[in-house]
Amino acid sequence: MPTVPVAPPFLNPGQNPVARMSDSLKDQLRALGLATGKTGYKHTKPHSASKKAAGTKGSEDISLNQAYRMRDRQERQQQERASARKREQERQRKEVNRKVRSLVKVNAVRDEAADRKRNFLYKGRIRSVLATAEQLREINTGKLGVVYLSGSYHLMSAEKVAEVRQFAPDHVPDLQGADGVGEEDHPVPDDLIW
Repeated sequence: MPTVPVAPPFLNPGQNPVARMSDSLKDQLRALGLATGKTGYKHTKPHSASKKAAGTKGSEDISLNQAYRMRDRQERQQQERASARKREQERQRKEVNRKVRSLVKVNAVRDEAADRKRNFLYKGRIRSVLATAEQLREINTGKLGVVYLSGSYHLMSAEKVAEVRQFAPDHVPDLQGADGVGEEDHPVPDDLIW
């Protein structure tokens, strides 16, 4: 005689003892009688209450859209200030270059026979200007100086170089160089024999 499968004691009569795998776990537990038909806690937000509360607080609480608008406005203002500052710096740079150009045009010492290089350090790099032997002696004694303008270096009298240094110190390289700079930090020992 064939045996009839007996349903487990926790199943209700007429309930399918095999739960389908495609059912959710909750449905499977309900089918087996292990879960009640009640659902768990529903997390609901009181939408209307939160909107009313936000509206009643006024200026203390701002909406997300208002916050984004305020942030965008502040960013735009910062960009405008930065571009205005950049334009002002560019205007000042052009004004300084115009003044230096006018002084160089009138007071530059030019000699076509200049064939010797005078090297100097300017903005961390070694630069050079062409000069004659006499001009080299005057540069080394301080009677002549060098002025930078738009990628070129021009020889000028010491008085005119001092005039340029008053309104544009970054256009005048230091021709004294690094003689003696740092010797105190690294003195040469007396007993050193070369």
